[in-house]
Amino acid sequence: LYATVYGITTKVVHVAHPVPARAILSGSGVIDAPHGFDNLQNKSYLPFSSLWRTVRQIWFGNDTGSLKKQAQRRKSSTSLRLLTGSTKNPAYDHFKNFSGEGVFTADGQDWKAKRASVLHCLLRNGKTDQLLEVEANRAADSFEREVQFAKNIYNQGNRATCNDNEKNRSSDMCPVMNVVPMLQRSTIGLIYRLITHHNVEFSPGFDNNEIEPSDAGDYDADQSDSFTSSTSPRSSLSSLISLNNESIPSDNWCKVDPNDLIETAAKKPLSNVSRDNISNKGKNEEVKALLPTYLDSVTKIRMVILAQSRSFWYLVPRWAYRAFSPMFREEERTMGPIREFARLTCQNALPGSPLALLNERTSHSAGKDREKDQMSGLSKDLLDEAITLLFAGQDTSAATLSWTLHLLSLHPEIQQRAADEVRSVLDTVKSGETSNQLDNSTKVTKNLITQMPYLDAVIKESMRLYPVAPFIVRKLTTSITIPTETKTAAHPTQSTSNGAISLPEHTFACIWIYALHRNPKLWNSPDEFIPERWIDPQLQQKDQGQKEFGSYMPFAIGPRNCLGQPLAQIILRILLARILDKYVAVDPKFDAVLKLAEKEGVEVNSKCLRKDMQAGFTVLPSNGLKIKLVERDSSL
Repeated sequence: LYATVYGITTKVVHVAHPVPARAILSGSGVIDAPHGFDNLQNKSYLPFSSLWRTVRQIWFGNDTGSLKKQAQRRKSSTSLRLLTGSTKNPAYDHFKNFSGEGVFTADGQDWKAKRASVLHCLLRNGKTDQLLEVEANRAADSFEREVQFAKNIYNQGNRATCNDNEKNRSSDMCPVMNVVPMLQRSTIGLIYRLITHHNVEFSPGFDNNEIEPSDAGDYDADQSDSFTSSTSPRSSLSSLISLNNESIPSDNWCKVDPNDLIETAAKKPLSNVSRDNISNKGKNEEVKALLPTYLDSVTKIRMVILAQSRSFWYLVPRWAYRAFSPMFREEERTMGPIREFARLTCQNALPGSPLALLNERTSHSAGKDREKDQMSGLSKDLLDEAITLLFAGQDTSAATLSWTLHLLSLHPEIQQRAADEVRSVLDTVKSGETSNQLDNSTKVTKNLITQMPYLDAVIKESMRLYPVAPFIVRKLTTSITIPTETKTAAHPTQSTSNGAISLPEHTFACIWIYALHRNPKLWNSPDEFIPERWIDPQLQQKDQGQKEFGSYMPFAIGPRNCLGQPLAQIILRILLARILDKYVAVDPKFDAVLKLAEKEGVEVNSKCLRKDMQAGFTVLPSNGLKIKLVERDSSL
């Protein structure tokens, strides 16, 4: 990633320290630190603690008057905090063919208007809060169905199955599966339904013709428990890898033949199906048929955009790149299915859904002054936003869960502790007076995950080691002065302010989140997977990074942080709780090494088996994540 060239004479600074990182990202231009360097560690000193208060107001409905008073106090409290700021442009111009002028790449007043609209339609929409738990559990159901089908395929060639009894439940009797595409399909279904209220199931082999249409007011996702896989979900073939390493050809990855789907719908007696139902089925078939190509394309575009930023074409004007670059033609071929999936998503959005509400806002509506998509007539701003929401919604969740399962498969004792906590909470609820909290569609709730502190620590530690976006870039719109950090011989562990570093205007600042999260000055044993560091008071004291704001930022910080963070936090915890309650994640290589080490009487360092990160502006495990998912003994 250091190979990115921002210009021949452009100044570039690489940042892996919380003080300059938060100064750049929060928009605090000049920091004189009159009370010493340690004063900068105070969270209230910087303005972007106000961002969380704003989000909290939108999400939980805090008192507006008190927030205004707090803002006035902050405005007059100090002359040292100068809101000068930084911008994404032109550092993110190479993303604009992907996400257009959506909230991810927009700047200035246009960005402010679009961000406010997305926050209003997505987070203040009452139905989003209501549906989030249901859809997260529904995504977990989808994932379980794919896992079961993969096991069924494997068991067809074996007399014993990995689920029949305790003996055959051992990992030796279960197939190795690439769970990354499984998680991607489950999470894209979640985010699609959440922003459209279109009740479609993306599970391979599931017959969407069984879903009755409903308007936004009657949107009902309670059918998740009745979902069955009576037919063979072909896409699961891509995730099944036999133990003799004979993998399924990539040509068969998640393919759904539109003709087969139409033929299935045609078998239904028309006398029993309304015209609206026929229309709904057509929507289901069309969007489901496009899904495999869409997922392949979003996986590829991550690498295409990164490759462009490393090439000669990044330095030339955009018109030259579009006119002469073969890379642009490849990018356009890749973007075709992504744009078409976003068009279908916008067209299928029901009244009252976030996308439908967004289309009514002046920031995204197809007004006379707004550019329109030529193929659909939709506002291009709305289409750009749909592309961003779909990608960010599934990519963050699927990638984080993949890395978390990878780490847990290399640390069985940590995985067992997390699973025991989940099982304990669920068993208590099922047997207690609060058992009515759980119904067929919501097996794990937001209230329940708040009772799982170790599960929360596991996800935090996974995102510390493997943040989805390893670095972000900003262009400074004004100069920023930052105090330097030095250590004296008498006090080698204490930092003092001694001089300053000036970052001039127009400098490109690369904030290395990956390096921040592994900075040995901030984290004790920075490369180790230690969830206990987040809940053990003694371990917390050893981590300066937990005390200093800006040391941990998996969703970035400041006004341009991740919009969907409140949703992602809930989705990740519900999905992981469901997975750990159902399965034991086993890494076959680690399992084999562990058995050999036990035989030889030596210790095993699991870090040598950690996977590399796949290149891209967001990161997935290289070559997928191939593990075994063994069903837990219900008696445990």
